[in-house]
Amino acid sequence: MGLMDSIKKTATSVAGEVKEAASAVGSEAGKAGRVAQAQMKLKSLQGEVADAEKELGQAAYGLAETAQLQVPALEAAVAKVREAKAAVAAKEAEIAAIKAEGETAAADAPAETSATPPAPSAPAGETAPPPGDSTQMPGT
Repeated sequence: MGLMDSIKKTATSVAGEVKEAASAVGSEAGKAGRVAQAQMKLKSLQGEVADAEKELGQAAYGLAETAQLQVPALEAAVAKVREAKAAVAAKEAEIAAIKAEGETAAADAPAETSATPPAPSAPAGETAPPPGDSTQMPGT
């Protein structure tokens, strides 16, 4: 029975090692899941910060435009926003002018007449195939 006891002892040892390895893998998988979940929450929080900063910037710009906020440290940023808004307005005006050119040209153009002659009629007693019918060859 020595051989059977040895096999049983080895099998028990291997089963214990497999159980420990599975536990370690499960622990790492759980850890990876927690990290992924925390990273998703971090991205959400970073988005909230960016939104709040945007709102703050818009409020500060609005106050600076109405002279209710005069902070020397913000003057360069306010000037940059003014320049960017002026560039946007100029580009919008350019696009409107280009569109107006197209509309003016189309309104000034004479109406085109059709240069396509009418389709020939079929000889008496024959019916003409419908346009685009390629099932009949001419002369058949």
